Amino acid sequence: MLAEWETLAAVRAATSAILYASPWASNDVNPPDQEAATHSDHVHLVLQELRADEGRGKRGAQELGENSNHSSPKKRKTTYEIRKQQQRDMTAQVERMQAQLDALKFRVLVEKGEAAKSHRSVSAANSVLHEYVQKQHVALAEMQAMVACHVQRNLLTLHPVYTVIRLGTDPVERQNTLMALKSRALREAERFLTARSRGLDPRSSYCQEERFHVPGGDFSVIRVDNTPIYGASAKAVFDALTHCVLNAETILSDMFGSVTIREDNDFEDSDVAQIRLVSSTSHGAVVESNTVMFSEFSGGKGVFASHFVDSDQLYPYNPDERVRRDTSTTVMIRSLPAPDSQSQSDAANGNELAVLITRWTCLKVHCVFKDASQDPE
Repeated sequence: MLAEWETLAAVRAATSAILYASPWASNDVNPPDQEAATHSDHVHLVLQELRADEGRGKRGAQELGENSNHSSPKKRKTTYEIRKQQQRDMTAQVERMQAQLDALKFRVLVEKGEAAKSHRSVSAANSVLHEYVQKQHVALAEMQAMVACHVQRNLLTLHPVYTVIRLGTDPVERQNTLMALKSRALREAERFLTARSRGLDPRSSYCQEERFHVPGGDFSVIRVDNTPIYGASAKAVFDALTHCVLNAETILSDMFGSVTIREDNDFEDSDVAQIRLVSSTSHGAVVESNTVMFSEFSGGKGVFASHFVDSDQLYPYNPDERVRRDTSTTVMIRSLPAPDSQSQSDAANGNELAVLITRWTCLKVHCVFKDASQDPE
């Protein structure tokens, strides 16, 4: 642009010179030849100046182009420079974070008094709650100890479902005695098991066992358990349990490998049955038992109540040669309601998904022999 302005200025100057040098622009009159020569010289001078200005314009344009070509490409940074820049950035970030950390430390120091006070308050509250919970455990342990002492001291007296059974020699009288005891025995068994299992989760297994042994005396076991059974109806479970009880000699022989025989065959029914068993154990002892069983199934619920016979004139105990085993057992079988996740179609079809067996048993082994085994089996 500077060269173009200079060129334009030169042209204007030359044109002005030509105009002011013409014969019409001056009062002096020159000869024609001299005037022609003067005019030719002026034109020649103007052309030289124009060429010179044009050359200067080209050189200026070239220099301007070279300067623009040198400044256009950007200079690339080296790896060293990039890493140095990253190091500077990270150092600045660390300094900022350290400043934030110092500010937080200062705030903690300011609030330390309140924090310590709050911690002491929480610790005191936790200590009070812990002591309260421990007192509850101790109170519960004392109640359990009272129950255990009561059971231990009253083993030789009446237990919850104990029924006194004395049988004579007359078959009709024996049958009438047992039939008269059936209703009361089943009613008391159901009431006791309902109270004993209240609050327990019916779909979870539960078992509690207590063993008592008086030195030189009898050995006793008290056991209560809940057992859920899935995939069977209450009636099917009741029938299976009845079959096992009426064939106890075979079941015991197969389970424990002992020789068990049944000595009575005069009175057996699905509702009332007397079972007198004699077994020889692996320890060489002969064990005898005399038990009466009552059973009933109604309203989707089955109840068993079995009691040992206190005295039987027809089948008396033989304490000189045999170990006496007395057993009292109550069993209740009932259907469990369908869970919430069960489909309505299964509930409409009356499918019983689970059956609960609740059992309480009290076993006493009369240890008249010093070498008699304390194994309840």
